[in-house]
Amino acid sequence: MTRTQEGAPISTDSDAPVSQMLVHLRSAHLLRAAVTLDLADTLGEEPAAVAELAARTGTDPGVLSRLLAALASTGVFAVTSDGRYIHTPLSRTLCSTHPVGRMIAQDLKSDASWQAWSSLGAAARAGRSPFVLVHGTDFYSYVREHDPEQATAFHQAMSSATAEDNGGMVAALGLPATGVVVDVGGGRGGLLRDILLAAPALRGVLFDTEAVIADALPELVTGELATRCETVAGDALVSIPGEADLYVLRFILHNWDDESCVRILESCARAARPGSRVVVAEMLLEETGTPDPLTAMADMGMFVLFGSRERTEAEYARLFERAGLTYTGTTATKSLHLFEAVSR
Repeated sequence: MTRTQEGAPISTDSDAPVSQMLVHLRSAHLLRAAVTLDLADTLGEEPAAVAELAARTGTDPGVLSRLLAALASTGVFAVTSDGRYIHTPLSRTLCSTHPVGRMIAQDLKSDASWQAWSSLGAAARAGRSPFVLVHGTDFYSYVREHDPEQATAFHQAMSSATAEDNGGMVAALGLPATGVVVDVGGGRGGLLRDILLAAPALRGVLFDTEAVIADALPELVTGELATRCETVAGDALVSIPGEADLYVLRFILHNWDDESCVRILESCARAARPGSRVVVAEMLLEETGTPDPLTAMADMGMFVLFGSRERTEAEYARLFERAGLTYTGTTATKSLHLFEAVSR
């Protein structure tokens, strides 16, 4: 960046991208403030003045005015001609009622996560997960022991964020007409519910940790679907319910290092009958070239929080082979890829 004789900074073409990155960095802090103060939910459907919003949120009107102006400059909220604030499509994604609003709020509100991201440089030197480097334990153990509310919010947010992918994934799975499907790490069971609705003669098993299974969707434990669904608590690193025709693992392996992934897939291999299918649903990291920003940031997010990663097709194929499964190929959906193998 150059300066005028008076000392004012002037952006040049060469440093403009860096300046833009700094804007994005500061915008993330603006978003975090907005979520922490529940501004999106507080605003509601009617235009509101700064003084009104300050009273509702218990904030200083002068500071809030500047915060809202900065947010509006990035497209989060808009200001009317009379100086009141209204929602924009972007600000609505911060509402707790939005399909991904819970995930956004969980990510932005977590002090532990932000501290980990801030230590990325130190973690690169140490070759360790930033979260473990800062907190001395892994993400799941930390939230379970120190922040159970965040643990609950995390699982609920994951269920909400993945719900919109269910239709495309069910269509791409090539469901058997009959038999048993096990949803490994299936959370509250939104995907399994939609699988059972799409295949009326299929039976299902929802498999996750005890705390997650306790919050399974009501329709899977009572009513008509419950007659075709079983909920089982356990640890996929140790064992998985057996004798199924299809094992589904959506957004599970990217949370784990290679050795743990192999152990999980080995659990599937031991449980499965010969010829049973094992389908892993994840983002695809391209083999070469510059990845798209969403995938690249997802990959870094996996490293920061879990010490894990997104993977290429070849890397998933190697995990299957190491676990004693035969890799058969991948199918793309709108937002992810299904990597499939069969048991031997």
